[in-house]
Parts: sequence; structure tokens; C-alpha cells
Amino acid sequence: MSGDVRALDDRERAAFRLARLVSAERAPYFMHALFAAEPVAAPGLGTFAVDRHWRLYMDPELLTGRTAWDSTTAGAVLLHEVGHLIRDHAGRAAALTQPYVHLAWNLAGDAEINDDLLAAGVPLPAGVVTPTDLGCEVGGLAEDYYATLLDGQDADSGQDGQGGAGAAADDGGHGCGSGAGSPAVPGELAADANLADGSAPGIGEAEGDLVRRRVAIAVTDHVASKGRGSVPAGLDRWARRVLAPSVAPWPVVLRAAVRRAVSAQAGMVDQTYARPGRRRQTPGIVTPAMVEPQVIVAVVIDTSGSMGQGDLDAAMSEVNGVLNANGVDRDHLHLLACDAEAATAQRVRSLADVKLVGGGGTDMRVGIAAAEALRPAPHVVVVLTDGDTPWPERRTRSRLVCGVVSARPPRGTPPWATTVAIPPLAA
Repeated sequence: MSGDVRALDDRERAAFRLARLVSAERAPYFMHALFAAEPVAAPGLGTFAVDRHWRLYMDPELLTGRTAWDSTTAGAVLLHEVGHLIRDHAGRAAALTQPYVHLAWNLAGDAEINDDLLAAGVPLPAGVVTPTDLGCEVGGLAEDYYATLLDGQDADSGQDGQGGAGAAADDGGHGCGSGAGSPAVPGELAADANLADGSAPGIGEAEGDLVRRRVAIAVTDHVASKGRGSVPAGLDRWARRVLAPSVAPWPVVLRAAVRRAVSAQAGMVDQTYARPGRRRQTPGIVTPAMVEPQVIVAVVIDTSGSMGQGDLDAAMSEVNGVLNANGVDRDHLHLLACDAEAATAQRVRSLADVKLVGGGGTDMRVGIAAAEALRPAPHVVVVLTDGDTPWPERRTRSRLVCGVVSARPPRGTPPWATTVAIPPLAA
């Protein structure tokens, strides 16, 4: 392979889109990942591969050449490759004892993916690696398969081995790419690089985590609507692990989130000529004084959700405590309540005035907009809700902290906001 990667031409892109459509129909819960992966043509690669930045490298010969896969096979290979990204095989490889055996890890990751794809009826090419091929029980993790492989060989013998056996039999000795925890494929683009036409910029770690979370939510929603067994058991377990609440107690997480937001604003000192600076003044020149802003915080409370009064009181107690500890006085704290009937958020004077009124379907965008319309405008907006609400699509001027009181994992909160999952007291 020459290592010269490029954008797909029109025929190749049409073949790719058809394969992606087939894979999305086969596994609709992978939709976010399939459309997040940026296609790149890699002549001579001999297979498909992925990098850590969600670029998908494909040999054009397998899309439109004499040896091209049909759309069903190409779609199956797409599912295999994005499976490496979804399961964060690159990140998990970094947690292994270093240096690790690339070949063994690639085989282990392939087996973890193929196990679930075959269980879902995905027609992978012949000869793909399965847990049984590795002498392992089905339904395990890549780390389990990797340990078994190392137990059966001299760990040093494969240290520089870079082969792989995923959905394609001949990969040229580089595995499935850096996105699978294998060495980079020839011509792999740097994190901040694009193709010559400016395409395939790749995505960062945070955005990749967001895609994984969206896939996990889609998997759990699919199970909820179609029933258990509608997705492979291994994929179901993966989704639940991704969406599992933080092991840290939610009050600790909430306090940290609010404290960070408040501290960030408190540290933004400015200059003022309202009074002279404390430094020695130069005759004829007035120097400004440095002032630290008084942080203004608005707390928007959903009073019509399904959370209980005890849940609301507990959450508000934590918010109130951290605000007091960070020097936000009562004059700079605004409370707004939203219920199912009100078209506007209502100002309240104290925590004692905040009472739940029942109902549901509150649009917390109304409360957030009302908070940002306050004068002076708040630096931080904290929202307490059961999560059954639409959220702003555009970044708010203030820092947004979303405290979601629900037995379900939070979903739909803005990616640029800080989200804290608060389990109900009854859960």
C-alpha cells in the first residue's frame, strides 16, 4: 500500500452509502456511529479499518473494483469496524499492561465484536474470528480473550506482530487500525489533519464519547420497544455499562459541577476605572483597579415533574450549600419555578416557596430563557428537573448545569452542559 489516502470518488461514495444504508437497516441502533464515521479511500489497504478519530479507511477495490464486496458484505464489515470505535478498543488497549501484544489484542477485539454481530444475524465474511476460535466461552470481553491468548503463547513472541483477523482476511499486517488499538494503517491522518479537499476532519475524544452514549441509549430504547433478546446480549450489557450512573455519590458530583462553574466565573477578574488601582500611580496617568465579579446564579426548578418533594429538597439543599460555600450571597441567587401550565418561569423568594404541583411535560427551555433574561444576567444556571423536557439546541451564554432527578440515565441534555444524574430517593 502506498499510504496515499484521499476522498472517495462519486462511484465509491455511492457504494459506501449503499453499504451504510444496509448496515443501518440491519442494526438501526448503530445509526449514530455509522454516520459519525468519516469515510476515507485508502488504495491498496486490502480491507476496512478505523483510526482513533472516527475515520473509516476503505480500499476502493472492495467498494467498486473487480473484487468488490456486495453491499450486504460491505455493510457487515462497516458494522464490525465501527464496533471497534463504539467499544473504545483503543482506549481499553491503553489500560492494558504496556507494551501489549497488538496481534493478540486485535484478535480479542474482533472476537468480542463478531460474537454479537453473528448473534444478530449479520452475514460477516467467512473466516472471521470468534471466541470459540480462541478457545473461549462466548459472551466475554476482549480483555478476557486477550488474557487467554497470552496464556497460550510467549507474550514476547508477538510483540511486534501487527496482523489482525476481523471482518476481512487479508489486512496487510496492520490490524483494524489505531481505532481498534492496533498500529496505524499506512497514511493514517493526524488528529488535526484533513484530506486535501478539507473533508474527513475526524472527531475528538469528547465527541466520540457522546456518540457512544447515543448508541447505548439507542440500544436500550430498542430493547425497551422490541423486548429483551432483540439485540445481542453482549451489546445489551455494554449499553448498560455505558449508561450506568457514576460510582461517585450524586451530591458529590453535583457539588463539584456547581463549584467548578461558579469558580470559573469568580476567577474572571476585570479592570475598572471607577476607582484607582492600588499600585503606585504615575503622575498624569490613572491606572485601573482589578475587580473580581460577584457571581450571579439562577436556579431553575421543574415543579411539575415526577420527582418527589424529598428529591427536590435534597437536590436544592446540595445546591444551596455549595453556593453558600463559594460566596454566592442571597442577593445574587435567583430562583425560578416552571410548571406544566405556566408559559413563563415564576420568581420565588426562598426554597420554602418551591413546591411541586404535579403534572408533567414542562419545557425547561422556558425557564432557562427566563433565567438568561434576568438583569443582571446570571453567570451560572442550574436546572433541576426529572429530565422529561426539551433542551436548548444552542449554547447558552451562561454556564449550564443540568441536575436530572430520574431512575433512568439522563438523555438529551446539551453536550456542552454539565449533566448530573440524581437517582430518586425511592430508587
